Amino acid sequence: MRVALRIRPEEQVQFGRRRRDLHYYYRIEKKRVGPKTIYIYCGPLDVPRDAAPPNSRVRALVLHTAHGRCGMCGRTIEKNGITLVVDHKVPRDWGGSNEPENLWAICEECNHGKKNLFASIDSSAMRSAIRHDSVHVRIGELLKRLGAGKAVPSYMIDIVAGQDDWRKRLRELRYLGWEITASRGNATGMRFRSAYTLEKFTEWPHDPSGWIRNFEQRRAKQNRKKGL
Repeated sequence: MRVALRIRPEEQVQFGRRRRDLHYYYRIEKKRVGPKTIYIYCGPLDVPRDAAPPNSRVRALVLHTAHGRCGMCGRTIEKNGITLVVDHKVPRDWGGSNEPENLWAICEECNHGKKNLFASIDSSAMRSAIRHDSVHVRIGELLKRLGAGKAVPSYMIDIVAGQDDWRKRLRELRYLGWEITASRGNATGMRFRSAYTLEKFTEWPHDPSGWIRNFEQRRAKQNRKKGL
């Protein structure tokens, strides 16, 4: 890209940032082709994303709401001497906004580890999962895209799920014949409470979330008949 645009060496320092800024206005997919990384233009966004960082009022609100506790590892300023920073749950280049609902306070260690981990994964997997309407499909597609047999940190599932009770939605995938195992661990120096590994999955039925609701209703009806 630098060669095609005839960018001089002294102008290349900000090239990466300018390229990332394009995600605020256009849908651009990234993929590996052999040893090269290529970018695919997919058209303009229906609604441009926030290009500027959150303002000081919003940042102060997020820090106040955290009550001194890291939203990722749970450590506190008082007990552990951590420093909190305001971070996007869904990164802006994945479609995240500067709204308070998409911001949280996390410690510097978790923030550093999160950036290292995010840099090591295919961002298109997160963008692809987030775009689905069904929370079950968002969770399932993330696990599939990141690879069966690979432990996915819980906070990444939290990001694509976008709701507090995502663990229940995750468990409900077993109704479809999915097998997912839970574990605890650490990745890239970052603490997280749990991780989930996709062992087996099946094809999606039409309207997966609706199918799961109907399954639970039928099961509850059968249990009532049995007097359970």
